[in-house]
Amino acid sequence: MLDDRLIGMTFINTSEFSTGTIEQYGVYYHYVIDGPAQVGDTLEIVGATPLGLIVRRHESRLTY
Repeated sequence: MLDDRLIGMTFINTSEFSTGTIEQYGVYYHYVIDGPAQVGDTLEIVGATPLGLIVRRHESRLTY
């Protein structure tokens, strides 16, 4: 899918709602937050569907 290139990207949550819109590469995308998140949290794009992006609160992970 074309929007799979967005998976793994992060952005800051600026809304207190569980849905919103972000702009990436000049295109506006609708997103839905999967799980708890507050304003100011860093969100990570974890999935892309024809209806929009699925995002979750970003958690730090160590990679070796």
